[in-house]
Amino acid sequence: MAIEEPTGPRESILHDSSQATGKGWAAQLDNQEFSIAESIGGWRGAVESLLPGLVFVVAYVVTHSLVWPLALSGGIAAIFIIVRLIQRTSITQAFTGMFGVIIGVVWAALSGRAENYFAWGLITNAAFLVAMVVSLIVRRPALTLLMQLLVGLPDDWKSTSWAPLLRKRGAYATWVWVAVFGLRLAVQAPLYFGGNVVGLGVLKLVMGLPLFAVAGWVTWILLRGIVPKSDQGESEQSGEDAGSNPGEISG
Repeated sequence: MAIEEPTGPRESILHDSSQATGKGWAAQLDNQEFSIAESIGGWRGAVESLLPGLVFVVAYVVTHSLVWPLALSGGIAAIFIIVRLIQRTSITQAFTGMFGVIIGVVWAALSGRAENYFAWGLITNAAFLVAMVVSLIVRRPALTLLMQLLVGLPDDWKSTSWAPLLRKRGAYATWVWVAVFGLRLAVQAPLYFGGNVVGLGVLKLVMGLPLFAVAGWVTWILLRGIVPKSDQGESEQSGEDAGSNPGEISG
């Protein structure tokens, strides 16, 4: 597994939006090595994802109040959006992060409880967990569906020789993400209900991008090389179009 900073036109709108829709690992399925940097959106994506929450925790520890942590966290997220607008690059990843920050800021401010800054993250993890489990119960693994959307599969892929392997590996990969979302909830929910703001903030950072990158790597190992390149062309363009408009398939 190579840990490398991806090169090339990283700031292109299509590339940035594909990161936000999950193509960080999907775009690497034909690669010989897995890039952690590419899977999380590069150093910029990591900063935009981590810094608002980190600043909130540090400011809360220092001030023991909500005013400065909420103001600084929301302000930083807004700056990320403004910088991308000035540079005329995609705001997808920054906006997605800011959306969660805004909900957290408003929720914490209205309730007067600092732990509610992290409530939206717990809710989204629970929603993804339920969706993944349901997809397994109905025998439509979520990761197999994502492969169809993001990589591009021919209309008759279910009758191909590699379809059984894709279904099997897709189920395994879905279980990987079930473990990720389940572990986050199992560890973070007790801290939330116990009002442990600092512990919750630290573990949210630790179990955020690092765990996401590991799960992406395992997913890449399970799903790479299954679909022949000759079978990716028919729907690949539609997958890229979906990636360029993340509102269609990102959650």
